[in-house]
Parts: sequence; C-alpha cells; structure tokens
Amino acid sequence: MRSSPPFLPGRVRHIAVLALLVLASCRNGAGDERAGSPPVADFVLAAGDSAFWVTSAGGTVRVRGAPLELARVDGRFYELYVADDDRSFEDGVFIGQRVYRRDLLRGDSAIVYEDSVVPKLARLYARRHPDDRPLGPTDEPPADPRWIATSTLDLTDVGGPFVSYALHIDVDRDDAPRWHSSRRGVLDLRARGSVSLAAIAGPAAPAVERQRAASLRAMLDSVRASGSERGARAAALLPYYQLDPAGFSLTTVDGAPAVAYALSGTGDGDAGHLLPLPPILIGEPAWWPEVAATLPIGSSNGARDVWRHGKYEVVVHYDSLAGAGRLALRDSTSREWTIARIPGPATRIFWLDRPLIDSSSRRALARAFEESSLYDEAVRTAVLRRARPVPRALLAAARRRPRAFHPLRTRPPRA
Repeated sequence: MRSSPPFLPGRVRHIAVLALLVLASCRNGAGDERAGSPPVADFVLAAGDSAFWVTSAGGTVRVRGAPLELARVDGRFYELYVADDDRSFEDGVFIGQRVYRRDLLRGDSAIVYEDSVVPKLARLYARRHPDDRPLGPTDEPPADPRWIATSTLDLTDVGGPFVSYALHIDVDRDDAPRWHSSRRGVLDLRARGSVSLAAIAGPAAPAVERQRAASLRAMLDSVRASGSERGARAAALLPYYQLDPAGFSLTTVDGAPAVAYALSGTGDGDAGHLLPLPPILIGEPAWWPEVAATLPIGSSNGARDVWRHGKYEVVVHYDSLAGAGRLALRDSTSREWTIARIPGPATRIFWLDRPLIDSSSRRALARAFEESSLYDEAVRTAVLRRARPVPRALLAAARRRPRAFHPLRTRPPRA
C-alpha cells in the first residue's frame, strides 16, 4: 500500500519561497551570462532543507525546487521525513517522533527509527491513570495536562546510507521533577536502525575508542581543575552526563570523515544538554568514496563550494549577509552561468548524468518533486492521521511551573 509523508507545517509557504528564489534568479542571471551556452548537466543539489533539480541541455537550464530531504542508497532514491507519534490522553500530552524513509520507486514508507522514551512514558501514564481516555484523531489537546512528554528530532546530515540526528526530549509531570534529555546518533537506512561505531569506522574503531577515552579524560580533568565559578557549576553537572557508545554524529575534518561524540545529558536546566567532544578522524572506511563524491570542495574562507564532475563544475557562492547562495554552472574554460539563488548551506549533490540514472528512477524522482507541492493539510488528512499540534504556550507554561529539582530523585546517570 502506498503511503506518503504527513503534512509538515509551513511546507506550502516554503514551496512558494523556493519558486520565487529560483524564478527570480533565472530572470536576473540571464543578463550576466557570457557568450555561449551553459554546459550540459543533470543533478540534484541538497541545500538547507530543500532539494534543487538542475537540468541543462541545448542552452536551456531548468531548475526545480522542493522541500525534500533525499538520500541515495545503492542507486535508489529515498525521501526522508520525521513524523509525530501522538499517544495523548484527555489529561496527558505524549508526542514522540518517528523517522521514515520513502522509496521513491515503489512509493512505500518504512520506519527507520522511533523514539522509545515518549511511548514508554505514555504506557506508564496509562497504568497510573487507568480512568483517563486516549484522545481520538479529532480531539483537542488538554489545556492543563498532568503530564507532558514531547520529543524533537532533527536530521542533521545525510551521507550515503547513514543519517545523523539529534534528539531532545522534554518531560513535565505532576508527580516528579521536570527533566529533559539530549543525544546524538546515526541511522542506517539499509538496516533501518541505529548504527554502531564499528559499522561506521570499520578497522579504525578501536583507535577511535582510545582517542575518545583520552579526549573524555582531558575534558573531565579540565572541568574539575578549573577554579572559576563557571567551572564549579560545570563540575557539579558532570554526574548527569554519560557517554553513549552510539552517541555520535558523522562530520568531516578538512574533507576527511570523522565522528563527533557528545555526552548525553539528563536532568533539569543545563544538565539536559549535550557536552560535545572534539571530532575524531576515522580513516577512509569502505563506504566513504561513494559519499565523498557527493561532497563539495570548500574555499579556505568559506565563501564558495565547488563540485567537479566531468567537463563541468557546480559552484555555490555564499552571501554572508543574506545567508543564501548563488548557484552557478561552470564549464571547462571557467566560464560561469548563474542559474538560481538557494538557501545555504549546500551540503551534497546527486549526479544524474554520469552514471546515467535509469528511466524508472527518473520518473520516480520527478513524481516526488511534483507531489511535494501537495504537502498540505487537506491531502495529508485523507492519507494519514495528522498529528495534533501542541500549543507552544502550553509547553512554555509547563516548563515555567515552580518545581524544585532534586538530583537524588532523578537518579543521575553513571559518570
């Protein structure tokens, strides 16, 4: 059965902004072109939280923008999206997060990851409040709930089959201190679950673990040795942080792959934030060459990113004031044609010409770009149960409730 991503607030407005950016830049850039035609090109560029499909042929350039988060695994395109998992009651708000991948060729969706903390709290609430009724799809959320448990998950980077994410959980109960927690992680789109350091770093994993331990010791020693008031406050929070062996994200250091660990925090106030460690290089694992081909070469001052591909190059010039980028094509003689304005930063590119994408995948990709314009409430209500929004004022008020924080009751994680 075909399933589609749920409605995401602001997507319709986002599409309009993308269209204006692309159309305005194509009109204004035409007068700046040098003699000759832009090079033949075919690619999809990921920039901000959007995708831009650029096709150049016969002197004509076509640019299509869509609010899509795309991944390409073993030559197959997937759309990635995050959806709410709403398990609320008449007197309790429980909204977790799920990550889906949608196969563009088959059109079906599969869960890649789901937050386990909020569902567990919802089950605990149900046991302790057996008379409370779960809310129906059209019921409004409670005005002053006994419990609020919500999670926010952001997909921070996509590289080949791996997706880095950041998860933040807020919990406010009438029978316990409020707390929040943060963590990092990496998902494998093939196995549909969290991935270990060994799967990412391969033979380099033991060396990475040794360097991670050394970095952790150095950081803890530095905090404990600090004689400042700020250092004393930081030292008091250390019992509420723990090292999660899978609590890292993928990054690069001078163009080479690395993992960035962060200690996961649980508690109130600053105790629930992440405590990052310096990135650690992981060599060049087997999956890296395919990912490296999608990444840009950045200028030393960060003003420009370049992707080289056959006889042409894709260039993004960044405007430090506007926070956007000017997308251009460059031929083998260094002539350059501006083709669009895009939100920055541009992160990766999917080449569609070499190797040539097959006709079925091309049709599926075109369909995904077209369907993105239908991501509105009316369509999604007919396809999926749309998650109930929790009023921001409600969450803010709950977090402001005067309630003492008792570390012994919260049970800090082991150092």
